[in-house]
Amino acid sequence: MSKREVIVVLLRRPKTARENPQEKRSDPFWEFGSFGITGCHQRNLMHPKNCDALQGKRFAFVQGGHLGFKLVYLTPAVTAIPYTDRSELRWKRPGMPFRYDTAPLVVDASGNSDMEEILAMISGVNRGGWEGRFASKFRTRKEPLPDSVAAELLEVYQAKRRRARRGTLAQSYNQALPWDPPVVDTSRRETYTRRLEKVAG
Repeated sequence: MSKREVIVVLLRRPKTARENPQEKRSDPFWEFGSFGITGCHQRNLMHPKNCDALQGKRFAFVQGGHLGFKLVYLTPAVTAIPYTDRSELRWKRPGMPFRYDTAPLVVDASGNSDMEEILAMISGVNRGGWEGRFASKFRTRKEPLPDSVAAELLEVYQAKRRRARRGTLAQSYNQALPWDPPVVDTSRRETYTRRLEKVAG
């Protein structure tokens, strides 16, 4: 298996307090090397039937927001764990993601990007605007990126990660979001444990 097998996960933006006053947007649990336990993408990418195809892949978490789509985190190879109605990805050496505002730029509304191969990949998508093209291409995609696209993404991410200074990486999970959710989860371990017990029990 190529170490360049990378699958993009498009993370949704936090809802407003009016839309959902209780939303915490806790997942991914960066601190524990986990994604999917809350049911994110459970009907497509994270459906249990896809577990075998996810084993050993790397996952690029892309967060949308007012500054465009940002690559906030790239996992090492994951282990996919199936449950009754969803899957969980786990990876070793957990670490915090980039802050949303300091993360590598995948694409913004003007077509700016740190990754030219991504732009080429989405340029022909029949959807208005650069951000719309990217979202349309990756919202439900389960396949790994083409090798050349993955290679550039890895290079850009790893170079920026090596140069990361104090304040570049998130100190708490909500800093990887474009804005705070209505409720910021301050009990991350308890939330994760409770969610895990619910799906695994």
